[in-house]
Amino acid sequence: MNVLKKLHIYIVKKFIGPLLLTFLICVFILLMQFLWKYIDDLVGKGLDWDIIARLLFYASLTLVPLALPLAVLLASIMTFGNLGERNELFAMKAGGVSLYRIMFPLLIFNIIISVGAFYFSNNLLPYSNLKMRTLLFSIQQQRPEVLLRNGIFTDPVDNISIKIDRKYRNNNMLEGIMIYDHRNRGGNTNVTTAETGNIYMTEDKSVLILDLYNGYRYEEIKKEEDLRSLEKSRPHQTSKFDRQVVYIPLDVIEINKANEDLFKNSFDMLNVNQLKYATDSLNNALLIRKKEIWNNIILYSLFKAENKWVNIPDEIKTIAQQNVGTYGDSNKKIMHVDSVFYNLNEMQKSKVLDFALNFANSAKTYVEVSIDEINGYQQWIARHKVEWHRKYVLSIACLLFFLLGAPLGSIIRKGGFGLPVIVAVLIFLLYYIVSITFEKTVRQAVMSPEIGMWISTYVLIPLAIFLIYKAATDSMRVSSHFYEKINNFFRRKKRKYQIDSQR
Repeated sequence: MNVLKKLHIYIVKKFIGPLLLTFLICVFILLMQFLWKYIDDLVGKGLDWDIIARLLFYASLTLVPLALPLAVLLASIMTFGNLGERNELFAMKAGGVSLYRIMFPLLIFNIIISVGAFYFSNNLLPYSNLKMRTLLFSIQQQRPEVLLRNGIFTDPVDNISIKIDRKYRNNNMLEGIMIYDHRNRGGNTNVTTAETGNIYMTEDKSVLILDLYNGYRYEEIKKEEDLRSLEKSRPHQTSKFDRQVVYIPLDVIEINKANEDLFKNSFDMLNVNQLKYATDSLNNALLIRKKEIWNNIILYSLFKAENKWVNIPDEIKTIAQQNVGTYGDSNKKIMHVDSVFYNLNEMQKSKVLDFALNFANSAKTYVEVSIDEINGYQQWIARHKVEWHRKYVLSIACLLFFLLGAPLGSIIRKGGFGLPVIVAVLIFLLYYIVSITFEKTVRQAVMSPEIGMWISTYVLIPLAIFLIYKAATDSMRVSSHFYEKINNFFRRKKRKYQIDSQR
């Protein structure tokens, strides 16, 4: 028993090292992708290093749901691949220890990882998402030049509109500048143009500075009597400058005191209980809205009460409100609409048809708009359900990838970062592509989240059971001759390439 306990400890130690290493590598690769996405917002903007470090820290935490399952898969394949490559698995099985018993301590260890992953995604991940989103928003607020885009008007601060033809990425150099100053609330009465310029901020981030070169400034001179007059022509002045410095005061917002209320109610900022409460509230709001739409259709489109006539010509009112009892059965009090209509003259029939057609078109438009509104409600509810299921999918994925990686490693019997990495990436891509594809259908409220969010798990569970059975019975194993054939193939290709290059 002590020998078996030592064996379990040995296997766990063999697993922890590759797990930590692959997890850090996965987070680093995903973090590089994050930096590439937001490189324009961060580089060359004069941000303090502590702000960038905090942003990268929160971004790294938000990448854990992708990095952790892949790290578990890689570590499992590498661990059992190393054991198989050094014939340690063979020795354990020869000593009477089955593959199930070898996997048992790591199964318990990965169950703990799965529970920790759920705790992380339910408690720490919403906090990390909130901090990262708030920090990015604060950086954009603190650095208005980030918002400038080529060829379109942007408002880096209130009442100032700026359009540029080109902005150089390696510095803050601008070309083709046009500035509309609306701070006097008088319309487009103050316009500045310049061929080139620079944009930067003061160290205390309280003033935005535009250093302009070779331009013109147009300004209308408005007096109080001019404002009261109806004349279109007003005096104005034009000035040409070789250089002009424009100072725009900013409202200073401390980054560590940014308004988190803007994002805290978003679905990716909530835990499981909050998501359930928000989903129930949205469902109740949707039900109330459906009843309102139905009541509006009944009241204003299908049946018209006498006190509901609004903006209808008097002659149409007379036709529609006249006593129609003579056209129906007075005993049963049933009105025959066709009889009423056929007893009208041609002019009355035409007016009634126009009146009915207008109401029908109005009802059709209302129904179409209401359908779009209902679909928006349903898709927003679906996003909350997706996030609720995602927290459980993450924890199950960690355990599932271990059940896939352990038998795969014992089958391929190859450790290191070669073949295990290729196999792990292929499996993870299959899982990720299936997840993203069906998640989109769930977001559009086309498929139930109970099916769409879990279908990737349903696909891999039979594969994991099959591989565990094959690895335990040694009925599926990659021989060393297979690797020799692969190596010889690439060696021949390399030798042929060298001969061709020498020619």
